[in-house]
Amino acid sequence: MSNPSGQKENNHLSQAFTEEQVAKRWSLSRKTLQAWRLNGGGPVFIKMGKSVRYLGADLTAYEEANKKASTSN
Repeated sequence: MSNPSGQKENNHLSQAFTEEQVAKRWSLSRKTLQAWRLNGGGPVFIKMGKSVRYLGADLTAYEEANKKASTSN
């Protein structure tokens, strides 16, 4: 049975990603993500005990909010 249009995209948006996965996705160190969580300024995250997760929808929203057309803005 074929998937309805957009189902794969919706699955990605609701998927939870680990710190390691996000660091790899953005070519950042885990330490950068940890500093963002401590100081603010990064994407929102979920913390359950010691586990940290980032929802795909939140990562996409953060990427969209940080799009730039120039380095001067």
